[in-house]
Amino acid sequence: MERRALMLAMGGFVGAWGGASVLGAPAAAAAGGVVVDVTAHGAKGDGVTDDTAAFQSALAAVKAVPGAATLLVPPGTYPVGASLVLAADTTVSAYGARIVRTKDSGALLKNFDSVTPVYGYAGAGNIAVLGGTWDMRGAQFSKQSDAVGFAHCEGVLVKDCTFVDTPSAHAVELNAVRNAAVVNCVFDGHHPGDGASLTTKEAVQITCATEGNLPAPAYDATGCEDILITGCTLRAGTTTGPFGALCGDHWGAKGVFHRRIRVIGNTVQKSGAFGIRAADWQDSVIADNTVTDVALHGIYLNSPQGNGISGITISGNTVRGVDGSGGISASVAAGGARHRDITVSDNTVESVKGEAGIYVAQTDGLTVIRNTVTATLRLTPTGNCQGIHVQSSPQAVVAQNSLTDIQGDGIGIDSGSIGTLVADNTVLATTGPGINTGVNGATLRGNRITGATGYAVRVGGNAVGTFVQATTVGAVTGGASGAAIGVMAGSSGTWLVGNDLTARGSSTPAITDNGTGTTPVQNTI
Repeated sequence: MERRALMLAMGGFVGAWGGASVLGAPAAAAAGGVVVDVTAHGAKGDGVTDDTAAFQSALAAVKAVPGAATLLVPPGTYPVGASLVLAADTTVSAYGARIVRTKDSGALLKNFDSVTPVYGYAGAGNIAVLGGTWDMRGAQFSKQSDAVGFAHCEGVLVKDCTFVDTPSAHAVELNAVRNAAVVNCVFDGHHPGDGASLTTKEAVQITCATEGNLPAPAYDATGCEDILITGCTLRAGTTTGPFGALCGDHWGAKGVFHRRIRVIGNTVQKSGAFGIRAADWQDSVIADNTVTDVALHGIYLNSPQGNGISGITISGNTVRGVDGSGGISASVAAGGARHRDITVSDNTVESVKGEAGIYVAQTDGLTVIRNTVTATLRLTPTGNCQGIHVQSSPQAVVAQNSLTDIQGDGIGIDSGSIGTLVADNTVLATTGPGINTGVNGATLRGNRITGATGYAVRVGGNAVGTFVQATTVGAVTGGASGAAIGVMAGSSGTWLVGNDLTARGSSTPAITDNGTGTTPVQNTI
């Protein structure tokens, strides 16, 4: 990502370093202060000698420095068999180094112990980890462990790091953290542990301080704020599988949210479950990411504890190759709170096998605009599959989208999405209706539909007061068993105004009306 774009993405919240240090050269002195070389404390970096004691000695020296200090880890391979605890105002510069875990000893780096309670964001902060390959050897040392973990603190930067073979947990744990950035990191392989074949664990977990979630008391349910993840790559390792998501949370707490999360310009090459999971987020952005080869959802909005998320913009992403559920999805757990103010715009969704290219449920203030959805496939021959599916989201706006080669309905509006506006969309080649709506007060205006099956527009589900205007209909397959516009039994008060149905095909009826009180006006048939 170019400098200006990254500065805009950061929004000025990257803790003590600011934009210059985040984007600057990898010199150890970039963070300022005293430089402590781990080799001066006895580290060999030969890949054979146990360098644990040398790292502990060097970190003790760093901690003794008044003010900021840098631990320099020169190029080499360093076996380490203990968790290294970082003090406040510490930078670890490890460009060219490989740090290898040699025991089931927990995280390689962390800023907390498991005993001392720290509340809010008062723990050791202003910490940077720059460069290095952090090899957790998860296949050999498989006890669940993060690679690096931060809790109850403010000001964290993890940049230019590669994380290898993390066992059954996370590469980077952000637990009750404010002002953090994970920049240009590679998450290379995850060992699910416990014989699991599918992992849902995130490479970067953005979570809150709750008991059992991380051994970092106090368990005061503090959430995360002002987090940036950018320029990162998630991929499967050479000897193990991928993480279950680039970022997110599978834990959470009732009523606790993470605010101002930005996930911008990342690449997910392969994921065992989700590309990006926004769990309990508010006022956040997911933009310009490329997500391919995922097992469940490309981009997934939800809450493990049933909270309603809000203020989410999903824009400019490419999601390609989903085999299991949906491209971009927002769902609500049974009994969970409704979402609000979600915008899905300018995304490209291709080759999704599952429920929908874009699916949003139980959301107030939903906008789905200018997206391109291509080639959706059913999971089963009789399964549901739609290009865009909006459910229980009143007054939604679905506009200016382009949908092609959809195995199912092009756009489906149902189950309580009253008053939805569906406008200026282009729908080509569907095996179901081009637009299928069954809600009260929907307005369908200025849509262009060609190659639909059965109906270009289907008004059903006991809908009342549907308004269909200025629709241009091309060829409809299905002949006399369908129509350019079909008004189903139980529907009432449907208006059909100024629609151009002339290109529907000679064997296909223009309008099939089994409703009551249907009013056709100035349609061209």
